[in-house]
Amino acid sequence: MKREIFLTAQKATPELFAFLESKKLVKLITPTQKAVNTKTKTGAVSKFYTSKEKFGTHTLMCVGKRSTVARLSSHDDNEDFILINPLNLKFRKLFLVLALDKGTKFLKKFYSGKLSQKDLLAIELEFNNPRLSFFTMLKKSFHCEVAENKSGQHPVFFVTEPSKLKDNKLPLKYYNISVKN
Repeated sequence: MKREIFLTAQKATPELFAFLESKKLVKLITPTQKAVNTKTKTGAVSKFYTSKEKFGTHTLMCVGKRSTVARLSSHDDNEDFILINPLNLKFRKLFLVLALDKGTKFLKKFYSGKLSQKDLLAIELEFNNPRLSFFTMLKKSFHCEVAENKSGQHPVFFVTEPSKLKDNKLPLKYYNISVKN
């Protein structure tokens, strides 16, 4: 029998993302000091990260998210979220479900049946926010995106990731994870 886990979504805030950064789960995409303070004639470039060659070149994807069921997965490299709404559509809410631990620590809880609400966070993501709508999901972070469970236009967003990146999905048979707001 599946264990039920109900998560209450929290608003995306600078403080919440600072907490996630401190746990090395995400990295906000913000200007570097080098780029901001450069005095050179031509400017400066800072790399946030470079994907490992074995995962391929980067791919930019447009994602229309209709699923309301949380199925956690992780990747062996980073991916970037770009939450813009250039068509100004009225989307249902988009939630990010994120495990607060990585790797074997999380997997032990998951497979032992001990995963609980305390191990996961549901974030109501915000579109077109210059501080919170662009971030990097760091490798090995277990996460998934889900749409609000109601009628209306599903959310659409962008993700860039290595072209050969595998989606390491966890099985659905152990838990039924849902988000309420």
